[in-house]
Amino acid sequence: FLRNVYLGESIAPFRLLQPVTAVVPWDEASGGLLDAAEAENQGHRHVAGWLAKAERVWKRHGRGRMTFKEQVDYYGKLTAQMPPAPVRVVYSKAGTLPAAAVLQDEAAAVDHTLYWAGTGEDEAYYLMAILNSEAARSRIADLQARGQWGARHFDKLMFELVIPAFDPKNAAHKKMVKASKRAQRVAAKVNVPEGSYFTRTRGLIRQALQEDGITRQMEELVGRLLSD
Repeated sequence: FLRNVYLGESIAPFRLLQPVTAVVPWDEASGGLLDAAEAENQGHRHVAGWLAKAERVWKRHGRGRMTFKEQVDYYGKLTAQMPPAPVRVVYSKAGTLPAAAVLQDEAAAVDHTLYWAGTGEDEAYYLMAILNSEAARSRIADLQARGQWGARHFDKLMFELVIPAFDPKNAAHKKMVKASKRAQRVAAKVNVPEGSYFTRTRGLIRQALQEDGITRQMEELVGRLLSD
């Protein structure tokens, strides 16, 4: 019942950062979430004890009428992920600059601070190139919230873009996949000092991508794609 969970701060452009470890009471056999009583009935003694403690805390301090189990699966957003897709593209819904990555961990769950979609592998790289681009961000900037540092947060605004469906036979789409994979390799090589805050890590990666020249190449590709 221990799984990696990816938060918004677990994502940098073209790179996964450190997830957290969480108890996710998903039962593969029954295909559903467990509460303490269900876990006990199925013989999962340790997780039943953990859930019982969590349920008592929730009953004492929680708000609203939801049970702890209902809160864990808020509006079905956890069970919708189960079983996790083998390949997912994920992007952070908050921030001033976009951050998207490809997640290939079939056991991991995704926090509500990220949006995700199960895709084919090449399609994931195609979308990652688009979601990380300034060409895409600039097209939804007028719809973003405004803060001290200008436009910020993305939420579902990226869905306002008219993004052509991925076509593995399309030459431009194939170039984007290739560029995205190169960007991922560059991002993976960036030395991240231990204890670095995720915003600094994102900055280091963006700088490396620019110095490599891959940022300019992808911006040109994405810009033409979204202008067609």
